[in-house]
Amino acid sequence: MHSPTIPFRLVSTQREEQLAQFNARKEIAWFGFRGAFKEPGLAIINFTKIESGLQGGGGTSAINGGVIAAGFDAAFVLAGLGHYDSKVVVTLELSVKFLSLALVNESLAFQAHVVRSAKNFSFAEGFLSQAGTGPAQHLAIATAMVAPAR
Repeated sequence: MHSPTIPFRLVSTQREEQLAQFNARKEIAWFGFRGAFKEPGLAIINFTKIESGLQGGGGTSAINGGVIAAGFDAAFVLAGLGHYDSKVVVTLELSVKFLSLALVNESLAFQAHVVRSAKNFSFAEGFLSQAGTGPAQHLAIATAMVAPAR
């Protein structure tokens, strides 16, 4: 999962508008997510808070797998928003592989980027890791297909 990153299609002022609308979405705030763009084509989702309801069962202090899937979904949508002049980008397909527990006391970040893009859809890949760690420290990896809503 180290395909080349396709640079954002939208210019920085358009991306700033997309980002502001994305971060204002109720479900993004509910999960405690906060999005950001990083050149040349990276979408980043950080946790601003981790409520106890986001933790997994079994007595673990790890992020629930469904929340991880939602974080990837958010990261892929944000990556798509950097490419399409559309207020809404939808995830058509999402595949997540869990590699290790994502403990709540870690500084976690989802990163996603588009690897192939067309007018009506894009393929993307991403990973979840502790902020500042290398590829060997991925806690989960994912792929997706996203499209602008018409």
